[in-house]
Amino acid sequence: MKFIKYAALSAGIALIATACGNGADDAANGNDEAPDEITVWRLGPPDDAHNEFMAQVGEEFEEQHGVAVDVEWVPWPDVDTKFQAAAAGGEGPDVTEIGNTQVVTWANQGVLADITDKVAEWDEGQEIPENLWENETIDDQTFAVPWLGGVRAVVYRADWFDELDIDVPTNWDELLDAAQTISENKDASGFEINGGSDAMHALAPFIWGNDGEIVVEDGDEWVSELDSPASREAVEWYTDLVTEHGVAPESAVTRDSVEISRLFANDQVGMFVDGAWAKSVITDANEDLDEEAISSFTLPARNGNSAPQFAGGNDLAVWADSEHHDLAFEYIQLLASKEKVTEYAPIAGLLPTYPELLADDEYLEDDWMGPFAAAMPLGKAYAVNENWVQVEDTVVQEMLRNIIRGEKSVEEATAEAAEQMDETLNR
Repeated sequence: MKFIKYAALSAGIALIATACGNGADDAANGNDEAPDEITVWRLGPPDDAHNEFMAQVGEEFEEQHGVAVDVEWVPWPDVDTKFQAAAAGGEGPDVTEIGNTQVVTWANQGVLADITDKVAEWDEGQEIPENLWENETIDDQTFAVPWLGGVRAVVYRADWFDELDIDVPTNWDELLDAAQTISENKDASGFEINGGSDAMHALAPFIWGNDGEIVVEDGDEWVSELDSPASREAVEWYTDLVTEHGVAPESAVTRDSVEISRLFANDQVGMFVDGAWAKSVITDANEDLDEEAISSFTLPARNGNSAPQFAGGNDLAVWADSEHHDLAFEYIQLLASKEKVTEYAPIAGLLPTYPELLADDEYLEDDWMGPFAAAMPLGKAYAVNENWVQVEDTVVQEMLRNIIRGEKSVEEATAEAAEQMDETLNR
């Protein structure tokens, strides 16, 4: 992979990032004197189960190394600000959780340590599949460890399938038939498209499931393939759910998965694409809905088998300015070990990255988690590029809205989206 072109979040960060790191270099070279404690940043709101697990891991680490662990939770809306301030002021942690698509951005700012050699010596880490390291690897250097993963599947009303005698679809024709049956009999969206903030994640498996690509690397540049014949066919099939078949409303083009989950909970949607975490949103939205009425199946490719899914996930990284790289990575090895991942994945509502754990009956024989676990080995990445978030936030949403509202043809909208993607990624 090429090293992504540098684009500083701010001039201040750029200057600090180039100047910092002497202590970190010493630590990386083995001069890692044991501190009284190390600091770990976790992202999001904690609850009792999360705190209890993290405390137990901290106690075990302290028993092993004689070093305490201070865990600080950073709310999601504050993550960028927190990282920027720490990069500029040298007040970062030793270990941080980080979203896998964000690794490239912060690695390019000099915020994350190169842990390539440490990963190479980590035996359990060698069992994590190569495809799950794509977001963490830049120019053959590794900057984070895949910890917990999340893929998507089709969330559906199992009770409606039973009532209407619908079989779980195994290709797109059957998926459309099921959606039409639901719409005709339930006065509901048979298959709700997603045009909101996470539209890319819902659309991507259709493109990949038609042997298309979203973006590819060509030498020193990223090239969008949204306007390729295979990708256009997938976009057309997806938008036709609204424009031709009427199994989803035009208003869906502004809704994200959280809004769709709430409609699903209240009998207005029969199927949609989302992650395993959707179940808690659904049950919170309608506590009277029987959990057995909610199930999932792996989204099929156009002509059968399973469509590849975006492999999102939570990573663990060593902060570059930490003076204790070795200890920090020892902590990562413990937290990301098979033993700890087995305990924590159900608490987090995510999936382990180890194939051995995914193959366990606890996942594969579970009606809800099984389809997500089956899709995990098929996980793919988007462009490992620090400008990708801008693409994800705007380009696909605009393309879908233009098509569904009749403002542009599929050919025009995909051509425009491909051009925008190329310009954004190759700045």
